[in-house]
Amino acid sequence: MLPSTEDVIRKTEQITKNIQELLRAAQENKHESRQIERESLRKLRHSLGCFSTLVLRADKSSLQPLTLQQQRPDSATCFMPCSERIHVAVAEMAALFPKKPRSEMVRASLSLLTSSAYRLQSECKKALPAEPSPTSDIQLVTQQVIQCAYDIAKAAKQLVTITTKENN
Repeated sequence: MLPSTEDVIRKTEQITKNIQELLRAAQENKHESRQIERESLRKLRHSLGCFSTLVLRADKSSLQPLTLQQQRPDSATCFMPCSERIHVAVAEMAALFPKKPRSEMVRASLSLLTSSAYRLQSECKKALPAEPSPTSDIQLVTQQVIQCAYDIAKAAKQLVTITTKENN
């Protein structure tokens, strides 16, 4: 038996809110590649598009490349607490579903959801300032963080769609 659509939507909203916070931190870490940045954010907004109140809003000024002087020194360290909140929200959402769902689509979406959350935590650990890394490294990590967030949002959206169809 699948959870109620309302419960899945509530957990998706929680995940989305945490992803928004993570993306704000990711935007602060950007220095170059505005086109890639815009495309990543566009894909993520599209993935979350069914939740009109949750669509990420990024104005043009927040998409401008930052210089090293403008970057907040602690913006990358914000990744870990954000990723931990996302991980908790993902675990809570996954717990709504049976351990071994009958539907292959549910299994695949849950697998994408949870594996992306683990991958996100792993990528965010790379952004910690334990060792100074070149700007290009943090840019790559930031791109990976955005991709993980996109995959989490995509999986959450799939689960909402599945439960909506199955429960109606």
